[in-house]
Amino acid sequence: MDPLELLITNDFLRVLDLVGVFVMGVAAGALASRLNFDAVGFAVIGVVAGLGGGLVRDVILDYGTPAAFDGPWYLACALSGAAFSYLIHADGAWWRRAVTGLDIAAMGLWAAVGTAKSHGYGLDPLPAILLGVTSAVGGGVIRDVLVGRIPAIFGGGPLYATGALVTAVGTWIVVALGIPSPWVLVAVAAGSLLALVAAWRRWTLPAHREWQVTMSSSQLKALVRRTRRSERERVAAETGAIPVVDLTADDLAEDVLSEDPTTGDCAQRAFEDEQPPADPGDEEGAGAAPTTP
Repeated sequence: MDPLELLITNDFLRVLDLVGVFVMGVAAGALASRLNFDAVGFAVIGVVAGLGGGLVRDVILDYGTPAAFDGPWYLACALSGAAFSYLIHADGAWWRRAVTGLDIAAMGLWAAVGTAKSHGYGLDPLPAILLGVTSAVGGGVIRDVLVGRIPAIFGGGPLYATGALVTAVGTWIVVALGIPSPWVLVAVAAGSLLALVAAWRRWTLPAHREWQVTMSSSQLKALVRRTRRSERERVAAETGAIPVVDLTADDLAEDVLSEDPTTGDCAQRAFEDEQPPADPGDEEGAGAAPTTP
């Protein structure tokens, strides 16, 4: 039995898969409730959230009838989850924890199934892993886009996509290297555990501005001067000649005399390409006095 067959035929994993679809429908229904959707909105967003990732994967793979439509169970679970949120307002810390835990467990399973199926269709490692992650988080992304908000996996939320990536990479290793099939469950557990701990501890990936390097005007000027001084020393060491700074002809000498007030002025002077000379005709036209008839 290969890993994909284990993932889609094992009764326990099959039930977990369907429970995950139901839970995604419930979570999407809760969002629809906050946005005051009607019954049609609940149904659409529940189906999209629960089945969207698998549908995208199967369409890309040209799988034929997508797995979500191969039988009534997947659609029934997604619609049932949305209907549950439509009819029952469930809230509380214990309920949110249960939904999060089941959602993460199903996410790991979906990432493994997507990766194994993609590898079986002959995809290279990177596309196979990407489709595995898409299978896990694609439904949530489409759900967020439909309601007009930035997808949660793009930052500030639990590490769902990171956990799915860990599972996808582990699954590809198991499938590609022919490791015994039960080891794929270790990959599922590893990615799910990472996402679960991240949700518990509120871990997030660093945002762009948390690691972006910024420089003041004085720091940029000092960097430019050090760089150019090092270049002069390198040329002098290689040629044995002492570089002479001609303040009337050497543009590098401007570093010594310039007093740029801002970083932009320093960068423009130091790195801007030479501008093409102005057209003499333009200067004459600009300087000519207007004539009257």
